[in-house]
Amino acid sequence: MVASNMDSRTQINSVLTHEAAQGYCQLLGQLWSNGGLTASKTAPLLTAIPELKKILQPIVAGAVGDTENDLKEEINAYCLSAPLLNAHNELSQLGEWQLALLGLNAEVREHWLNLAAARCREAGAMNDPQVLVKLIQQLGNASDWVLAQLENTSVTTGATPQIVAGPLAQLERDLLGHSLNDNAAIPALCRILRACFTLHALSEQTEALTPIQPVDISAKQLAHNWCQGRLLVLPDALLSEYCLNQPLKPNDDWLLVSRPVNDGAKLIERFAHQPWWFLLSLVSFVQDAWAAEQRGGLLLTLPAGQNAFSPAQVNVAVQGIDGDEVSLGSLAEFFTQLLGELNIALYPELTHSAEEFQRLNRALSPLIAQLLANKIWQFLDAGRGEPGHYRIHPDFSDACYSLPLAPLFGYKSQHLQQAIKQLAQTSYANKKVPTRLTE
Repeated sequence: MVASNMDSRTQINSVLTHEAAQGYCQLLGQLWSNGGLTASKTAPLLTAIPELKKILQPIVAGAVGDTENDLKEEINAYCLSAPLLNAHNELSQLGEWQLALLGLNAEVREHWLNLAAARCREAGAMNDPQVLVKLIQQLGNASDWVLAQLENTSVTTGATPQIVAGPLAQLERDLLGHSLNDNAAIPALCRILRACFTLHALSEQTEALTPIQPVDISAKQLAHNWCQGRLLVLPDALLSEYCLNQPLKPNDDWLLVSRPVNDGAKLIERFAHQPWWFLLSLVSFVQDAWAAEQRGGLLLTLPAGQNAFSPAQVNVAVQGIDGDEVSLGSLAEFFTQLLGELNIALYPELTHSAEEFQRLNRALSPLIAQLLANKIWQFLDAGRGEPGHYRIHPDFSDACYSLPLAPLFGYKSQHLQQAIKQLAQTSYANKKVPTRLTE
C-alpha cells in the first residue's frame, strides 16, 4: 500500500508507520525530480502535511481569473516554490529534504525533537560548554522547539528524553544511510529540524501562493510565462550536471524548460521553446533601446583574453551619462538578481556562491555562441587591450520592431524590460564609488 492509495483517515492515523511515511517520501522525491506534481498525486501529501499547501505553488488550467467576477479555475498541479528550493540548498542531500518536509507534521517530528532534546541534555552535562553551544548553533531557530520540548517533558511526565530509535528509523536509514538516533546523525538531525522550523514558520505567516497558469508554448502569451512563482530550469549544460547525482525530469507544462527545436525554426518559436534564448535576447534589446535614449546604458563586456564564441564569463555594467561605469558582476550574477526581483526561482537550485555563478556562466557560454551564429547578438572588438562588447545584431534589432516579434518585444514583455532596466539603474544609484570597468 502506498500513500496515494490511502484514504484521508488512514493517512493521518498511520502517518508514523514506515510504510505510509515511505509512500509520502516517494511522492516528495517525485515532486523534487519533476519540479511539481499533479493535484491528485499531491492530495495525500496535503492531507498528511497540511502546511505544504501554503508553500507549494498552485497551477491552474485556463485563465486564473475573470475580470467580471474573478472566478478561479480548479487547481490541477502544485510546483516547488523558492522556500522549498532554499530548504534543499541548506541540506546535504535529497533524503534530508524529504524528511524535513515530512517533519512539518507535528506527529512525525515529535520523536526527532525528543532526540534533539536528549542530545542537548547530554551536551549540557559535559565539561566543555562549547559542545552545547555548538549544538544550539546547529539547530538554529529550531532550538526554540527543543527547549519547549524539554520544558513540556519535565512538566507533564517528568521523564528524561532518551536517545532511542523511533518509528521511522528504517526510513531514516533508507534515506540517509543511518537512523537519526545514531551519533553520526547529529548534524543531519539538526539540519532537518532547522529547515523544518523555517518552513513551518513560513507556512504560519503567509497566505497560500497565488495560482499561476501552465506554460504556454504557442508564443501567444509567451511573456505571461515569466510570472511570479514560475520556476526557470537551469540551462541544459548545467542541468545535466545535476542529473548525474539524481535523476531530474522537470515538467515542461509547468516549468520554463528548454525544449528541442528544428534548425529552421522561426525566432518566435525558438523564444517560446528556449527560455534562456529569450532572456538573453531581451537583455540585448533593452540595452539597444536604452542606448537610443542617450542617457547611459547597459554594457555586456568580454574580459580580455577570452573567445567571444566561448566566453567563460560575460561582465555586466551600467554606464552613466558622463561615461562612468559601475560593475554589476557577471551575467550569471545579474540574472540571479533579476530573477529574484521577478520572484522567479531557478530549478533545481543555485546557491549564491562564486563557484555556482561560474558554473552558470559556463552553461550560458554555448547559448551566447548560438545567439552570435544566429545574428541575434554581435561582438564588437574594442582593440588596444580594451574589453570587447556584445550588442544586439542590427538585423535582429530591426526584426524586433516588425511582425511577428514586435508585440513580444513591445507591450507584451514590458514588465520584464522594466525589471531589467530598473535593476541596472538601482544598482548604479546604490554604488557609492563608481569604478571604470577595465577587466
